Amino acid sequence: MNMKNTINHKSYWDNVRDRFKKHFLGMIAFLVIILFCLVGIYAPFLASSKPIAVYYDGTWYFPLFRYLFYTGFFTKKIDIFFNLLIFTIPLVIATLYIFKNNKKLKKMITSVICLSQVILFIIFATGVVKDPAADPELNKQRQIAVQKSIQENGHSLLPNWDQHLLYKNDYAKLNMLLKYIQRKEQHERLQHYEELFKESSMQKWISQSIANKRASYIRQGIPKNEIPDDATLKENILESVPAEIITTVSSMPTLHNINRTHRNKRLIQLDKTIERYEIEGNTNNHNYRNARARKKYITDRYNWIVSESNKISIRIMPLLRSFHWQDDAGGEQSLNKYISWWELTRINRKDMLAALIFGIRISLVVGITAVALSLFIGVPIGSFAGYYGGKFDIIVSRLLEIWESMPTFFMLLLVVAITQSKSIFLIVTVIGIFGWTSFSRYVRGEFFKQRNLSYVEACKASGFHDSYIIFTHILPNAVPPLLTLLPFAIMAAITSEAGLSFLGLGEEGSCSWGVLMDEGRTAFPGESYLLWPPAILLTTLLIAIALVGDALRDALDPKLLR
Repeated sequence: MNMKNTINHKSYWDNVRDRFKKHFLGMIAFLVIILFCLVGIYAPFLASSKPIAVYYDGTWYFPLFRYLFYTGFFTKKIDIFFNLLIFTIPLVIATLYIFKNNKKLKKMITSVICLSQVILFIIFATGVVKDPAADPELNKQRQIAVQKSIQENGHSLLPNWDQHLLYKNDYAKLNMLLKYIQRKEQHERLQHYEELFKESSMQKWISQSIANKRASYIRQGIPKNEIPDDATLKENILESVPAEIITTVSSMPTLHNINRTHRNKRLIQLDKTIERYEIEGNTNNHNYRNARARKKYITDRYNWIVSESNKISIRIMPLLRSFHWQDDAGGEQSLNKYISWWELTRINRKDMLAALIFGIRISLVVGITAVALSLFIGVPIGSFAGYYGGKFDIIVSRLLEIWESMPTFFMLLLVVAITQSKSIFLIVTVIGIFGWTSFSRYVRGEFFKQRNLSYVEACKASGFHDSYIIFTHILPNAVPPLLTLLPFAIMAAITSEAGLSFLGLGEEGSCSWGVLMDEGRTAFPGESYLLWPPAILLTTLLIAIALVGDALRDALDPKLLR
């Protein structure tokens, strides 16, 4: 008896929550979506070239936190918004938990936190946070020294690494060391694939050489039965080709090696310049002194970086990748066939895994923002049409029919083609403007059902204004059925953006999953492995949203209340 009374005293939303929890697939899908959201919000702690903490030369530094709101590192405003959520989301959750019994205070504090999120985003998006590695005062001192040298000697300062360090602050020095360590570690990781790469490169080169040799014999008119077999041709090729060429063919290109080779080439060029001036006996020439100073500068710089990097005793890096999605990860496409999928690089030399992680942010923003805009447009129109009916409803119905005849995806193509713009905010706006009709039609039907009920008649008899009745009394009762549409609308918005990006009309320089799939398509079939990671993640997210929508529909079904 007591149990029955307890059940009967449960609120409507308590019953909805209980029924949703009993939906096994729905709960699993909901947890998957929560995981996606957490990965998207805390993406910088999963993939970034900036360490979370560094202990260098007896001092602690926190580079990632210093760069979280710097628009020169996080160049997309979406990233700045999500970086703010890193701090505001825990505050909201703590507020809801601490003040769960004080609804008024809970609502007030939550509103203040949300307002602070918006205000801080507007401030940080304007670029108010400066580069920690830039010091205007040191730059000013350097310019004064340059001007003084020009006045006294008739030329700028000769390159001098020790003097150059005087005009760099601690973060500028630390960034150089971290970049060196990052590339050195990348080189060491890729060494595991060196033998596989060498073997494959040699086999490919030998196969091509055999084919070329055989074609040469045929052009010379030698009969096919007199042409040596493949084993003999391979032996002849390996005997006739110099070892230097074979070494070059099988050498594995990595970013660290490229940097070192580039430095050696510059030193060789400077040595030739110095030698030429010494042979000519023109050692008093400014160009000669500049070449010697530049050579010493390069050597001193490298030696300083190597020695100073040993002073970094503790370095706490992001959990999954040590590359930001916009960093040049040294993407040698020839290596992608041999390395693990989490080491893959995109066709623009950016890190694939980092882009996949940050791409979650774009999908969440597109889905939530586009649907919010659709609700903002569709709910008021449907509410007024359903409440007043008559001629106003007829006009709205005809408008809905006309608007629904324009498919959202094709309107996206049209607007992007006309405006010649690929902005993600333009895409969100178009999806929102052309996707509100289903919400409006659904709300309109609910208002038709609710407007003649006794509680509405009581409100009219009490003299309440129409807008108060619509938004305070009827609309809350029309919301539960409307919630079943939201997951599917979010899914449609994400699909539209991904499809547009897949066609090459998405935002350029983005890490959207659609953009990543488009890159995989352009490299298909030779590098088809670039296509499946974003495709699998997108499919997983869409299926999870669909399952949540299905579970929510079941939980809100009035028939299940019996």
